[in-house]
Amino acid sequence: MGYIKKAEILFFFIFLLSLNLYSLDLEKEIKTRKIPTYLIKNVQYISLKSFLKIINSDNWAKIEDRVFLFSDQTQIKFRIDDTNVIVGGKNIEIKNPPKEVEGEILIPVEDFSKIFSDFKIPEKKEEIRNIKVEEKKVSKKFVIVIDPGHGGHDAGAIGNFGLKEKDVNLDVSLRVEKYLKKQLENYPNIEIYLTRKEDVFISLEERVNIAKIFNADIFFSIHTNSSRLNRYEATGFETYYPYSKVEVNILPKSNNEEQISEKNNDPVLTEILNNLNETDVIEESRILAELVQEKLAERLIIPDRGAKRGNFYVLKYTPMISVLTEIGFICNPNIEFNLKDIEVRQAIAETLGKAIIEYLKKREIIK
Repeated sequence: MGYIKKAEILFFFIFLLSLNLYSLDLEKEIKTRKIPTYLIKNVQYISLKSFLKIINSDNWAKIEDRVFLFSDQTQIKFRIDDTNVIVGGKNIEIKNPPKEVEGEILIPVEDFSKIFSDFKIPEKKEEIRNIKVEEKKVSKKFVIVIDPGHGGHDAGAIGNFGLKEKDVNLDVSLRVEKYLKKQLENYPNIEIYLTRKEDVFISLEERVNIAKIFNADIFFSIHTNSSRLNRYEATGFETYYPYSKVEVNILPKSNNEEQISEKNNDPVLTEILNNLNETDVIEESRILAELVQEKLAERLIIPDRGAKRGNFYVLKYTPMISVLTEIGFICNPNIEFNLKDIEVRQAIAETLGKAIIEYLKKREIIK
């Protein structure tokens, strides 16, 4: 029996052309803007805050000694006192590492000038539009963050014939993004981001913080399932919503296993949101999870394992509506074979996208 009830072949190519971009000349910007610099062992530094202003971004986060930030949808990652910088998934070695002095993060001017010499930066919308202040009033942004599970050295589950979960998750997520952008092109107030767009490793803490810095309204994590003993006969799809939500100033260290113990006496927890299990966030997450299951059940012939509560790290620590869907058991050879098929992935992606669209309609975000 096939994995998809109704085969649909869709061939399309989407080319994204970013307009209104300019190349970064960091040293020139420092002189033009008269940005203060700092000398450390004869190396010139500027503050991270100044750098963020130059690249027109205020989306950044720090986890322990790791710093990551976004310019448009390009992720930049580095560590304090480390000479490796990752830009859009590409590793770049620099001579002088970033520093932290009295709580201020400093970046080396010469090194970052070389890294970002060809970097394209989107202009600020205010500069592009050149319109009156009263004309700038727009409806509140509604942000959806799609999270392809695993990535990089973390392959996730691996099928008996070598298919890796991380690859399926990413491909389906990219297709969901394309589908949603096409369907929502008349709704400029809805923005869609991915936690990763390439085969790179992103920790669970980083995924949570990405959702936070984008001020997401929905966090939608996509995974491929596997049974504990890699049982060939394991089958079905399921979607999880959170048991509870915990608000923290400093995220607890994860071991990058999705599930976490419900018992948590970690001293870094600063505030447990009172009665959140009864609040709209948990309830809305449940509604979205059930919609995902409903739509998948209409399209797939494998068993519907239901919407259920799960104590996953990314569900517990993201403060917004959040679900984690498992689209099929990769340990099942038949499912693995189907998940290799582009048409199957496209069908699943469209189905997930339709569930999100249906949820937005129920919430009256769209008509």
